[in-house]
Amino acid sequence: MAVVTTLIEVVNSLFGARVSGSPGRSMSALGDGAIHLEFPEDDHVYLVTVRQIPRTVLPLDRPVALGELAGVPFQLVRVAVANHVEVTLDAAAGPARDAALGAYQQLFRQWEQDGDVDRHPPAWPAEQLRAVPSTVSDDVGTVYRFQSGEAGGPGTEFRARSNYLPTPPAGATALSLRFTPRDGAPVEVELPLP
Repeated sequence: MAVVTTLIEVVNSLFGARVSGSPGRSMSALGDGAIHLEFPEDDHVYLVTVRQIPRTVLPLDRPVALGELAGVPFQLVRVAVANHVEVTLDAAAGPARDAALGAYQQLFRQWEQDGDVDRHPPAWPAEQLRAVPSTVSDDVGTVYRFQSGEAGGPGTEFRARSNYLPTPPAGATALSLRFTPRDGAPVEVELPLP
């Protein structure tokens, strides 16, 4: 993953090809995290404000076993707080994971060889992890809701990340996570907040 270092790079990453590939567009840093962005075909301009938020990884001594999906053990591997709560699950290393990865890679190669663009590629193994019911709460009663997430990718076939809002309030001192796998007892994890 590339490190974004300037405000212009942040805006380019947000607006994608429209900024990078638009002839006549102009963009300039105004200071204090503000960017002026203009496209000649529009009858308005954009003022984009970028604010950098530190990401704090909460202390998780080791991965926490949560259960199995399709015979592959999975675990909580990371919890971080920035402008949201980020919860990351992954498969545990071992023979079951290796076998499942091999089977997935074979399915993917077959899909590539078939060349049928109308047929979707096989689902990433991580998509099963997104189906594990989970809740996030804290010691002051904040109601957190799932906002977004991602599951799988080249090299992260089993990794699933879920983002919850809001950001923990200043008075909260502990974050609680509860996972309810289909075949197993619920698992609760409590982590201190900075």
